[in-house]
Amino acid sequence: MSETPTEEPAAADEVREDAGGGVRRGVWGAVRWIVAMLACLLAVVAVTGAVAAYYARLELLTTDRFVERTDIIAEDEQVQAAIATMVTNEIANAIDVDAITQQASGWVGVENPPAYVKDLIASAAESLRAYIETEVNEFVASPAFLKVWDAAVTEAHSSLVSALEGDNSGSLVADGNTLTLDLGKVVEVVKERLAENDFAYAADIPAIDAQYVLVDSDQVPELQERTDQLKWAATWLPWIALALLVVAVLVAPRRWVAALVVGLLAAALAGTALFALSKVREEFVKQAGDASFAPLTYDAFTSGLKGSYLVMLIAAIVVVVAAVAAMVLRRERSQAKVQGTQPKAA
Repeated sequence: MSETPTEEPAAADEVREDAGGGVRRGVWGAVRWIVAMLACLLAVVAVTGAVAAYYARLELLTTDRFVERTDIIAEDEQVQAAIATMVTNEIANAIDVDAITQQASGWVGVENPPAYVKDLIASAAESLRAYIETEVNEFVASPAFLKVWDAAVTEAHSSLVSALEGDNSGSLVADGNTLTLDLGKVVEVVKERLAENDFAYAADIPAIDAQYVLVDSDQVPELQERTDQLKWAATWLPWIALALLVVAVLVAPRRWVAALVVGLLAAALAGTALFALSKVREEFVKQAGDASFAPLTYDAFTSGLKGSYLVMLIAAIVVVVAAVAAMVLRRERSQAKVQGTQPKAA
């Protein structure tokens, strides 16, 4: 029996409705994928920025961490030698060894003493400076110096924050392209050691403002400008990244695909960040006023950040491997299920 004419239009309407529904589902699926991929991209960018911002805030604005990082600098032999030379020069200038030499020449009682007397006076002046240098070197190489260093850095940390905010009110001062640490306490301790050893001119050593340049780079003013942005980013970027990841997971038609995209993007950005840190290090050393200490300072404050990005890179690789494994396993299960539902041949 043939179909009636009224049944044919109904069947055609059903076909058109199915086609329209398929188009709508396809459009909606495409929109979901676009939104999910955009959320994945923004989330990974936010995570990458959050790592840098949180680490920078932790390293620069947390006293214990900052002191720990600067301990690495203080324990370096080159840094200790530079500080010892600086302190020795400050003390020698304060007691004015040259003036003492001239005064000793006057004690001879003649306007132009013999050459051997001049040599004797010059040797005494050199011995005086050598004695000061020996005392300074012994102190700087001792554990007591690290205690003085830690005390100076701890006291200075609050002034670091004010310096970065443009309010120089402590012993750590940002001036132009330099970030300096006042080590006047080191001079005070050396003065006490000299007095204990009955050094005749110890009482003549005044309070000295011994400035050690911790950082000398064009990036110091930029760091001051970025402090407020750093605080905002460290506080809000992790939450923004989390929200975007939730959106990506909820919107993506296939969550493991979204996880794969997140892993690949995170690995790419973490690798880029590690490469950028190495290039910034080169630029930092190039711009530094004292290039011999710049690598040590940069490495001391960025070693943890490099480690964080390395962890991010490893975690991203793990996510990629897990996502690929889950997709392969799911595909195998689907194929097995299809094969199980097919009728067996007679």
